[in-house]
Amino acid sequence: MIAAWGCGARQPVTTPESPVIPTAPRQVPLSRMLVLETSGPPPPDTSVTFTTGSPHTIVLYHAGENITFASLRFEAGAFADSGQAVQVAVRPRPGIYGLDIAASLPLRENQAAVVFEYSRYFSAPARARQVFGSDVAFDRALAVGQLLPDGQVELVPSTRPAADNLRAALPAAGSYLVGAPH
Repeated sequence: MIAAWGCGARQPVTTPESPVIPTAPRQVPLSRMLVLETSGPPPPDTSVTFTTGSPHTIVLYHAGENITFASLRFEAGAFADSGQAVQVAVRPRPGIYGLDIAASLPLRENQAAVVFEYSRYFSAPARARQVFGSDVAFDRALAVGQLLPDGQVELVPSTRPAADNLRAALPAAGSYLVGAPH
């Protein structure tokens, strides 16, 4: 008789890069969003100063680990004045896949992007299983949203560059989170 035991983490959802529903921007109240939680150690706040006019990437890792939480990519034209110093401050939001992004110069629309990576510390809220029926269905409904001052979330077009990755162009500096409207 042969016995075999195994253990492993949740299997990633493999999806080719494609628009995530909803593909068109729309607003929903924050109270109607199920936000993707993280069970991992939060990344530390970071502030980076670099010279505008060339591409720059900021990668945030879960604290004490070599596991990416999110990366921010700024294109060469992300800021109006080429050759100027710009300071970008990034503050992860506690317990969720979310970021507050501030810049010392105005950010040009769609010249920066964020990629949230959640393969290791994906944590669907308990209500997500009730609403969507499974973690996989919740995962497929996820989009990046920008928090607006009036308690609304503007869902921005999001794609999947890899399994358990969600990418969106940033319309401006501000607060962003990963979630699914219900």
